[in-house]
Amino acid sequence: MSSKKEGNQYDKIFKENLESVTLALIEKVLHIQVSSYEKLPQELQRTVERRPDQLLKITDKQDHTFLLQLEFQLVDEEGMVYRMLEYRGMLSRKYELSVKQYVIFLSDQQPKMQTRIEEPDLSYAFRLVQFSTIDYELFLSSEKGDEVVFAILGKFGNTHPEEALARIVERINQTSVSKSELQRHLQQLRILANLRKLTPFIEIMIDSITPYIKKDDDFLFREGKLEGKQEAILKLLKDGVLTTQQLASYFDVTEEFVEELRKSLSQ
Repeated sequence: MSSKKEGNQYDKIFKENLESVTLALIEKVLHIQVSSYEKLPQELQRTVERRPDQLLKITDKQDHTFLLQLEFQLVDEEGMVYRMLEYRGMLSRKYELSVKQYVIFLSDQQPKMQTRIEEPDLSYAFRLVQFSTIDYELFLSSEKGDEVVFAILGKFGNTHPEEALARIVERINQTSVSKSELQRHLQQLRILANLRKLTPFIEIMIDSITPYIKKDDDFLFREGKLEGKQEAILKLLKDGVLTTQQLASYFDVTEEFVEELRKSLSQ
């Protein structure tokens, strides 16, 4: 897949989920306590046109009003600091408010982009947040599937990737309110998993639950054919990551049933 086409896929996901993920980032990651906010026009035009990924006029709980600009960046862009400086000048001139700027870096690699300019007559900086350093639990605990999807880009800590992915898929199951929304979120997971090089793992997780999509209802259920559950559990038991309790809870079966399958593998 070309880098341009791949980048367009990620852009599409952020546009589809933008409002949910933006508010989650503002409160959970940037620790800005929002009292009210207003979405502002994104076009900025003087001799050149610039379009921020997200631009909000924020009033926080201390009654401070300011502009918040968020840029979601997949590529470690060498000249990013100059692009952000252009934004800063245009925003300050147009709105005459203080500006807070954040670049949310989505790639798993360590960013090397310059974030600060220090010259005799100029001092400027923006804030860089690497998504893979954010605890994935912050998004996993959300009640909105649009936010839960982004848990896959977070830091798993001591949790094994397969266990983390199983929890993410289960949470998406719980928070998706319709079959179409569920399918959209699972497709988004497939795409985002590529950023973390987790595609093989996520395919196993998604394949393990697809037999339980209701044909006559709008969300996943756990009452699928027993043999279908058995096949999925056996596949995950072979990986040896999830516990008996986790598998029983995930597939809505008894722990005894899982243990019997575990014994059958050892035999």
